[in-house]
Amino acid sequence: MDISGKTVLVTGASSGIGAAIAQAMAKAGAEVLLLARGEEELAKVAAEIVSGGGKARIYKVDLTDAKAVAAVIKRINKEIGTPDILVNNAGSGQWKYLEDTSVAEIQQMMAMPYFAAATLIRAFLPGMLARNSGHIVNVSSVASRFVWPGATAYTAARWALRGLTEALRADLYGTGIGVTLFESGEVASPYWEHNPGSQERI
Repeated sequence: MDISGKTVLVTGASSGIGAAIAQAMAKAGAEVLLLARGEEELAKVAAEIVSGGGKARIYKVDLTDAKAVAAVIKRINKEIGTPDILVNNAGSGQWKYLEDTSVAEIQQMMAMPYFAAATLIRAFLPGMLARNSGHIVNVSSVASRFVWPGATAYTAARWALRGLTEALRADLYGTGIGVTLFESGEVASPYWEHNPGSQERI
């Protein structure tokens, strides 16, 4: 796929997989829209892209905050319009047994990745349908394929994202819009630093 001149929105773009995706897209000639909570980290990724001759814009947003998401969608539509490619990479969650997981943590883990991805897709899908082109990429985990003990709410959120992706693929069959689910095994990511004890259980 030639993405030169295309616009690519990447969530969770301040570090890890999201930052790597954004940098790769920029090197391929796309203008990247970087979304995440950490403005300083976003600015660093954007500066690296620009210094390499690429184009990047940053949008600081907490994707678990519905009002903040609505505001950033409105801003992107005004400044850019519907992106050509939407990469829902943002995710959070801890590997815990359900009885050790608070209600707030359960809600947080479903808010990102699932609710954030569904909300952004819903916002930009009409524009993609109107022009009959676009691509949606949902970045998840192999936790949506099988389960292991002690990652209950985390696993449920990944199964929800997989379900969303498969349903979208059926909805959009025959259109010019592609749908991709990317799931990886272990990667180098700040996730492990924020969730001590998880990496040792792989």
